[in-house]
Amino acid sequence: MDDIPTITPEMVEETKIEIAKRRAGRRGSPLKDIADATCPVCGSHTVSFVDDLVFEVVLAGERIVIPNLTGLRCSNCGDFAFDTGSSKIIDRYTKNKPAGGYECSISTVGAGRLGMYIPKDVLRVMGLTKKGKAIVTPLSRRKMIVELCSE
Repeated sequence: MDDIPTITPEMVEETKIEIAKRRAGRRGSPLKDIADATCPVCGSHTVSFVDDLVFEVVLAGERIVIPNLTGLRCSNCGDFAFDTGSSKIIDRYTKNKPAGGYECSISTVGAGRLGMYIPKDVLRVMGLTKKGKAIVTPLSRRKMIVELCSE
């Protein structure tokens, strides 16, 4: 029991003071006073400052989610933009990570079917096997979604 630290009321008070000092020294977003601005996408006057934006991306097989970012959002169409502080945070976590996906080769299998050679990294990360099945959903002539079926 001697090695379990005890938090004293003095320690709690010191922590509260330190948090207050850090918050006081922090500059707010330069966009914090914006309300009812014009949306460049839908044209409505519903763009306002928000502090609950989420950045989500997959880079080099790693999913990156950064919550509680600040910026502007249109409450009509949902379009949003991050402010400079949030952009710096995003850059810190995404810098030096390769963008884009993996390149796959497509070849003829026979009987009017094509096959795709998927890189080993994708096989390993996603746990794909020879007997696995997937659902392919075309989005356009150049994009599709591949969803793995549960086995």
